[in-house]
Amino acid sequence: MRKVRLGYSVFDAAVRRMAEVYQDGHTVVVCMSGGKDSGACLEIAIKAAEMTGNLPVKAVTRDEEICFPGTYDYLERAAARPEVDMSWLVANQPVVNVFNRANPYFWVFDPQLDPDEWVRKPPEWATYIKELNIDAMVHPSRYSVAEGKCLIAVIGLRVSESARRLMGLASSGGHMTAIADRAGVPYRTIRPIYDWQDGDIWKAHIDHGWDYNIAYDQMHRIGMSRKALRIGPPTMTPFGADALRYAAMVWPKWFDRLCNRLKGVRQAAQFGKLVAMPRRRKGETWEECFKRLCIDEAPAEWIRERAETAMKMCQKRHSLHAPSTSIPETIGCIECGNGNLTSWRALTEACFNGDPFSLRLGGMGLSRFPYLEPEFFREGAGTWGGVPSF
Repeated sequence: MRKVRLGYSVFDAAVRRMAEVYQDGHTVVVCMSGGKDSGACLEIAIKAAEMTGNLPVKAVTRDEEICFPGTYDYLERAAARPEVDMSWLVANQPVVNVFNRANPYFWVFDPQLDPDEWVRKPPEWATYIKELNIDAMVHPSRYSVAEGKCLIAVIGLRVSESARRLMGLASSGGHMTAIADRAGVPYRTIRPIYDWQDGDIWKAHIDHGWDYNIAYDQMHRIGMSRKALRIGPPTMTPFGADALRYAAMVWPKWFDRLCNRLKGVRQAAQFGKLVAMPRRRKGETWEECFKRLCIDEAPAEWIRERAETAMKMCQKRHSLHAPSTSIPETIGCIECGNGNLTSWRALTEACFNGDPFSLRLGGMGLSRFPYLEPEFFREGAGTWGGVPSF
């Protein structure tokens, strides 16, 4: 997308975007994670709502149980502000733990555990919901919408964080998504700070004296780079291992509770992201590595079954144009489609943790590969009610 100079700051642009939706009479809900971006969105929404006479600002957060200390303290302070009408939801949904290969989920505030085994407890005034999918945070069943108006979710997406986010915003044509239907009500998402950089976020916090999550300060003081600072469940990707290493030094008591709660976390903090990634032995090919780690030594039958199915699908597709050769080791076969994604290395990396959501297998062109519902891992756990989302 071509950059356009508007003649005013990104802060003023964000306030204008929010003021417009308030003036138009839509129902606006700020989605809060406890991070700096959603916090900035809340402050901008408060300013815009005050300008247009729409206080208090509706906000919502979904409690994930496990997040860096300070996160939920900040959210409770935000909820206590008179300018904010906060909904605090608990869904008991599964969350990914990539450091436990056999079972990739843990359940938030797991009802099958003694509450003393949880890392922390939710506020007494929290609302419990049955929906597992994160889209249920902003739903017409909880927010009234005037006739002819939209239900609008405010999210702190910034395109500077990834090329995929930039392309997603470009495809939607602007800071607001197209109108969709949600339970018979028009629904949109607005991204008021999409064009902000990290520096813009912190400058706004300093200039305006906004409250924020002190976990950022504590992690930065101990050596974590500003770019690497992320607030969210730290077990969702292998890259969370670096954050866990810092967290073990900053909050040792919290880290011990986390290790008792989730398998594999202590090893991730000790050895890094490699504990959640396949490693070849000396002299071993990627094909041999795949068959050893994902089939012969797979820690669970479901991982073995998915790996065998994925291997057969890739081999069958490759044999259609190269019947006398095997799948390439590292550089993917162009004729298989999907460029360099189809190789023994890519297959190993995709199947190592089972890929229960078919994110990587889907990227290899195995689009019909099913994702596994929470019900598969725990009887009575239910289904996502759509595409898995966190």
